[in-house]
Amino acid sequence: MIALLLALALAAPMRALAEKVEAHLEAWDVAGAAKALDELVHAHPGSAEAAYFRGRVLFEQGKYDEAAKAFAEAQERGAGSAPENDARLARAAAEETKGNEVFESAHFVLRTRPGKDTLLAPYALEALEKAYAGLTKDLGIEPPQKVRVEIYDSARSLARVSPLTIDQIKNSGTIALCKYSRLMVTSPKALLRGYPWLDTVSHEFVHYLVTQKGRNTVPIWLQEGLAKFLETRWRGAPGMAVDDMSISLLQDAAKKDKLIPFAKMHPSIAMLPTQEQAALAFAEVEAAIRLLYQRGGQAALTELVSAMASGMTDEQAVAQAYGKGFEEFEADWRAELRKPRAKAVSQKAVRPSVAKKLVFKEDAKGRAEPPPLDAAAAEAPPDQEGKRAARLGEIFYARRRWAAAVKEYARARQRVAREVPLIARRYAFAQIQLGRFPEAEEALRSAVERDPDDEAAQALYARVLLKRGALDRARVALDNGIAVDPFDPDLHATYVEVAKGLKDPALEERERKAIALAAGDAHHE
Repeated sequence: MIALLLALALAAPMRALAEKVEAHLEAWDVAGAAKALDELVHAHPGSAEAAYFRGRVLFEQGKYDEAAKAFAEAQERGAGSAPENDARLARAAAEETKGNEVFESAHFVLRTRPGKDTLLAPYALEALEKAYAGLTKDLGIEPPQKVRVEIYDSARSLARVSPLTIDQIKNSGTIALCKYSRLMVTSPKALLRGYPWLDTVSHEFVHYLVTQKGRNTVPIWLQEGLAKFLETRWRGAPGMAVDDMSISLLQDAAKKDKLIPFAKMHPSIAMLPTQEQAALAFAEVEAAIRLLYQRGGQAALTELVSAMASGMTDEQAVAQAYGKGFEEFEADWRAELRKPRAKAVSQKAVRPSVAKKLVFKEDAKGRAEPPPLDAAAAEAPPDQEGKRAARLGEIFYARRRWAAAVKEYARARQRVAREVPLIARRYAFAQIQLGRFPEAEEALRSAVERDPDDEAAQALYARVLLKRGALDRARVALDNGIAVDPFDPDLHATYVEVAKGLKDPALEERERKAIALAAGDAHHE
């Protein structure tokens, strides 16, 4: 914008009109920008500025082809090279969304590539509507128009339509953004075993609301803290998203005085060099918002955003919401980081103890499971006898000698302090083959409590619960699995049977459609 103004050496009246449009765009007030644009076009219809800002408004409205044409027109009218980056983003967005299928709910418009990714629409819209019901009330703002959501099929696609490079996306694990008045999300099918994509979509919606309410004045550390803390509102209470591994990283960094300063998180956590650093940053800012919430409840968080919209600095707004000076808040926050944090135990609420790196399928190199986020803090291997039992279990499992496999896996499970989900899965599968469903249920319950993002364990757990007639619990397991990797046909096949048992024909129809779309995805064991 500044480059454009300098390049065109605007006269004062036109500059004032142009700056008015820019101010509305910067505040994410697209309707206000459109009205201000009308004034600019009326006063200077043939100007480069009118064409340029028409392009900006069209882009924020999701009219990418029209935006690209407007930017080209601005260049023809003498804007020079100033709109080139805007034009590039508009062209990329137009190409990436060309031919997309469109799905709508009461408050959202979702676009995705035809084919497999259309499977995501009903689950995404259901989660987003739940998030909308809670978050708009919590934050005291309702968007004036339907929120646009775009799902891209790869990291390369996300990089094309955003300021991020592919390396930044993969190194930091950033697979979604809220920018340009829309939610931008990578399909879970691009990743090995998926990722917690429904929490992620909700996370980006928090950003959308905070940016609108705060008129784009809330700095990145508060933005990310609010989004991470509130992202679980679609499935219950806030504050359930940070996993044990991130808390471990956080407490270790606090003790060693290696916390990432809030200022270094600007302009984006996506710019941090590793997924471990990004996880630490998210844990830090989530803990800061958690402290505000513990002191003043949701009202403190809402007041925080309102205060920044009214012109306060982040430190002033935090101090007002906390009821103490910012330095006292920061001291209390650092003290809080060193305390043990109680963990939620509800299967629907808990997040994984073993956080995994996000691995894109194109980088999997034959790997079947994502590695732990922090190898040093990963599950310690069992002793030699435990290792031997696990190896024997694998041999018997491969030979379909189920009773022998059960015996060896049971020995291996006894030799570790905490459940290893892969061993528990194999043990449970062997027990199922022997018709021992109570034993299988026990092992899988333990596995999903240890790692609810283990979609394969959730799928198997649901099958066992279905066999045992626990339909409501089976549905919870299936929903948890779909929230991570919705492209596993086994989840949907089991869900069809659960829907029949629940006598829910609409649910059954949804899941039959999902089976058809998910069929042929070969990355599951």
